[in-house]
Amino acid sequence: MSPERLVVLGAGAIGASIGALLAESGAPVVLVARGEHGREIAARGLDLRLPTSSRRIPVRCVESLASVAPTARDLVIVATMGQHTAEAVASLPRDVPVASFQNGLVPIEVLYERGHPTLAAMLFVPAERRGPGKIALQGAPHFGTVLLGQWPDGTRTLPRDLGPWAEWLVARLGACGFDAEVTGDVAPWIYAKLLVNLAGIVVALADEPVDDVVLAARAEARAVFLAAGISFRELDELMARVGTVESAVVDGVPRVGGSTRAALARGEALETATLHRTVLDLGERTGTPTPVNEALVSLAERAPTLGNRPGSMSASALRGAIFRAAR
Repeated sequence: MSPERLVVLGAGAIGASIGALLAESGAPVVLVARGEHGREIAARGLDLRLPTSSRRIPVRCVESLASVAPTARDLVIVATMGQHTAEAVASLPRDVPVASFQNGLVPIEVLYERGHPTLAAMLFVPAERRGPGKIALQGAPHFGTVLLGQWPDGTRTLPRDLGPWAEWLVARLGACGFDAEVTGDVAPWIYAKLLVNLAGIVVALADEPVDDVVLAARAEARAVFLAAGISFRELDELMARVGTVESAVVDGVPRVGGSTRAALARGEALETATLHRTVLDLGERTGTPTPVNEALVSLAERAPTLGNRPGSMSASALRGAIFRAAR
């Protein structure tokens, strides 16, 4: 009724915090994390910073998936950035079950199309990597919301029924302080979260609100969803389901922006193209224009080479760049 091990592949802000809390609860967890971050966790455990406390959680951490050798009795929680999914699981046997704890639709489809029995999660969990081996988990009054379901939602053949494992995992997450639930129709919630994520590059580059750009990107997304006959939840439904969770100050530092802003600050590749790809592909397939989303992807791809840093663009400059390109 439960996996032999939980292998967390991509132990960044989400993967490391969730994995460490599950390990603390007694679940058989192995984190996979490279570089100084992984070495720090392996040597000293995860330094988990919370709104009202902090603690160091010992958890097994290794540098490569090969050293764990997952089998069909394990569940691999994939928490990498979406664009790294295919490379991260390239050596993973295709009968190994996986759970995508990632943003967007593209990484879920990568996993499913490889043939893995797949769970998909809609995550609304404020988290931030503060340094090697240090994660701030900022959600209050609970850590955040996780809606988990099998993929696909009955429209294609399931390689394997993971229902019992999903129930076990959400029970564990609930005991750790998350609002967690199994849903038989997870895809509409993931599309709703994608509407949130379409603002990622905007809030990464501009400290001022640029609401008209975000609203235009979301309007295009809704148009392509409707044209493709895709069922999705609206943002107000998502906010009602998430409830009162807020991003609290941790160690005197507020959370500004999301994962895209954090990646930009670290000089890493951005997830923007992968997040928006669903909108662009559906737009092309249905003949629905998506110029604002195309312009946001182009801006994100140029940002690192232009030396853009978090908050480095004014609202007017960003607005002008997007709407000029979208004409």
